[in-house]
Amino acid sequence: MEHSTNPRISRCSICQSTEHNRRTCPQRVINDTFIRDQEQDYVEETINISNSKESLIRHLLEREAYEIEADIFEVWLHNNRPCSLKEVKYAIEKGLHKDSLMLYLRIVKDIDIYY
Repeated sequence: MEHSTNPRISRCSICQSTEHNRRTCPQRVINDTFIRDQEQDYVEETINISNSKESLIRHLLEREAYEIEADIFEVWLHNNRPCSLKEVKYAIEKGLHKDSLMLYLRIVKDIDIYY
């Protein structure tokens, strides 16, 4: 009697692929997924948000668009938004290091005193 030297090949029980198993199969249906029935009732809620919060959200989106780091944005905000975020991005692109940029944000409102 000869013994087989071929290793056993495992297959996914869902799609029969040898690249993954049943748990990692991309075709696997997740049973926990909740699909809302079209006839099911749902509640609509109105969200009241202040203009100040809307402005903050707008500035955060602008920060993301200009790829400005969060700590730089925070210094900009705590210094009462001394310039536009577009100007902050310009200063970054000019090559200012972070510490110089932070100084810029702290003193730019008083520029006429110093220059």
